Amino acid sequence: MTSPNGIGHLLRGLREQAGRTRRDQAEHLGAVSSRFVDPENIKRWETEKRLPVPHLHETIARGYGIPVEEVRQAVAASRRYRRLASASRLSEDREDITRVERREFLGVSMLAAGIATEPWGRLAAALAGPTVDRQLTDQLVEATANLFVSEHHLPAELLVGRLGSHLEALTALIPRSGPHRRALTVAAGETAALAGWVAYDIGDMDTARHYYATAALAGREGGHPAVVALAMGYASYAAPAGKAREMLAAAQEHVRGAGYAAARSWLAAREAEEAAGCGDREGAVRALDRAVTAFDYADPAAGQAWIRFYQRSRLDSLTVATYSKLSHPDLGQAAENALTNLGDDDSKVSIVILSDAATGYLMTGNVDRGLEVGRRFMDAAVATPTTMGRQRLVSMAALLPPQYSAARDLAEDIRAALAT
Repeated sequence: MTSPNGIGHLLRGLREQAGRTRRDQAEHLGAVSSRFVDPENIKRWETEKRLPVPHLHETIARGYGIPVEEVRQAVAASRRYRRLASASRLSEDREDITRVERREFLGVSMLAAGIATEPWGRLAAALAGPTVDRQLTDQLVEATANLFVSEHHLPAELLVGRLGSHLEALTALIPRSGPHRRALTVAAGETAALAGWVAYDIGDMDTARHYYATAALAGREGGHPAVVALAMGYASYAAPAGKAREMLAAAQEHVRGAGYAAARSWLAAREAEEAAGCGDREGAVRALDRAVTAFDYADPAAGQAWIRFYQRSRLDSLTVATYSKLSHPDLGQAAENALTNLGDDDSKVSIVILSDAATGYLMTGNVDRGLEVGRRFMDAAVATPTTMGRQRLVSMAALLPPQYSAARDLAEDIRAALAT
């Protein structure tokens, strides 16, 4: 299995575009590097059976006529895809899985699979299912948390199946979970909310809305308002500005307790962004002040798994988005803060942060810096396609000043990326 944005697709596409066979390409690489290149290596790279080692990146860049940074990014994308795809599958012969753990996992899998089978299959699955005890409940809750962590890097298309299987397992177990029903209901609600976000990520808005409604229902049923807030926060991205602002304000009422400061900060910062979009400068500033205050009390790493994406750089980027709409005098500094706090983070969140930072620079007239960060944003958005990324690419192309040749080039590259 090769990464859709990895080195295999890149090298094969470039070779075929040049009209070379793998042997021709190996000879060409040998000519530019003055060293023998085995044609089998070309095959291994294209199929990602083996990834190019760092000392060959320069040679590959020269031989294929691309920047070395593009090679490095493609190799990194392949490595992430390989690692996360591997993590998404549970190998039955792993030595560190005990016999009890394997029996429990297989029982849950059979329950999940049994939902879609004939009646006798569902009965067999139910009979084979594990007893829902505290240990199994904790494992399923942890698996739910891990799905949120995986979403930071994993392509939406690869996450869909895992979310569906996990949600089916939880759905099958809830009726027989006894004292653990609330914990599994909350986990199911969180999983449904994430499934809605992933559906939105791939452009399936109708499915996303159904998942969000179900997640909110599970949150209310489980007596866990934070799940309702999560569903409303995700859903706000697809709502009209005025409606989104109302949803975000209401969502904050569901995370008033201790331990939810990071969630309150995220929702308040999103409210600020939407308020600015509605032209309410005073309301946007007030909401942003609440977001900053809540963040000062937050510990995202210790909170709910679904809020761990929300680090200082994300708050900074929401500040940039708000300031951009308000033409705030501190916009340039906010953009610089967002980039500084982003560091070398290459998760999906970086796509949003780079987009906001590039917009901030362009809005303040720092065109060179805006184009530099804008190209980084485009590369990240192309490497991990998302609905939000495509929307932001469209906005970025419209914002680029056409009087600059470098801006016209970037706009053309964005249009080409959107057309693929």
